[in-house]
Amino acid sequence: MTEGDHIAIVAKNAREDVRVTLDEFKGTQLVDVRTFADFAAGPVETRGPTKKGISLSVARLPDLIDALEAARSEAQRRGILPGG
Repeated sequence: MTEGDHIAIVAKNAREDVRVTLDEFKGTQLVDVRTFADFAAGPVETRGPTKKGISLSVARLPDLIDALEAARSEAQRRGILPGG
């Protein structure tokens, strides 16, 4: 997989973030949601990808969004996420 277009970066903690990327592999358009981590002391730009993440066909993106929205709604219902 080549380095794709970073769409979003979400801070996970001081040493890691989660990056959403659009990419292509062997002719298949993918969305990748992956943890990036510091492998050496330095700025955020030195972070590299880990094995922690998922990569799926862009065609499955609406299903992933639906699943995340369901998780948000359930977290709000349980009172563990404000805004419900």
